Amino acid sequence: MTMEYDLSYLVTAIALALAPSLVWIFFYLKEDLHPEPKYWLIIIFLMGVTSAPLVIFLETLLIKFTDNDSISLLLGSGGLLLFLVAPLVEEVTKYGIVHLTLNKNPVLDEPADGMIYMIVSALGFAAIENVIAIFGNLPPTIPNVFGETINFMSLRFVSAVALHGFASAIVGYFFALYYFKRKNVWLIFLGLIFAITLHGVYNSLIIRLDEPRLLAAVGVILGGVGVLVLYLFNRLKYHTEYSAVDVENNP
Repeated sequence: MTMEYDLSYLVTAIALALAPSLVWIFFYLKEDLHPEPKYWLIIIFLMGVTSAPLVIFLETLLIKFTDNDSISLLLGSGGLLLFLVAPLVEEVTKYGIVHLTLNKNPVLDEPADGMIYMIVSALGFAAIENVIAIFGNLPPTIPNVFGETINFMSLRFVSAVALHGFASAIVGYFFALYYFKRKNVWLIFLGLIFAITLHGVYNSLIIRLDEPRLLAAVGVILGGVGVLVLYLFNRLKYHTEYSAVDVENNP
């Protein structure tokens, strides 16, 4: 049966899908001592939004390429996508957007910028993921669809959207170390490994939120990572040794 959404719901749903990302961006930008040019923030955010088709294509490709009985037996049905492929593709894509766009770009002129732009890239992707999640999980025929949409987005605000921001913020920290302190590509790999692992663990828990202890575990993990992100962000803001590096001399 064809589902039809009226215009008022479409507009409201899209606005609610964007709201969690925009709120988190506002929070992080308030922490930045030297706000970034709005032009570049918008570009990185929109690149995060438009990365969704590439992510879907790569995830589909990798699932087909790695499809075998032994992995399915080990991880269960859909396990490979949830625990490895999706985290790998999404975290690498979010990082790739920032690296390819801003590497050697003068706008990247202080260490905290690495985290800010990674977060913006992640929240752009999270915004389009929210749109897909709303229309994939909330048919217009359900009772009180507006209320259910608000509840759904509230949950994603403190879970999936926060997860995307936190994971990419950690990658951004290691990107800043690579860019401003020492050109060691292993720093990038270390950040991505941390983010992919965090993302995979989150996915493994979030699909079983009917178990209270797992819901508590998600809260503890995200809370702890949130504290870590704020610590790393402040570390970059107030350590002038990183800022002293001449960015233009970076190879």
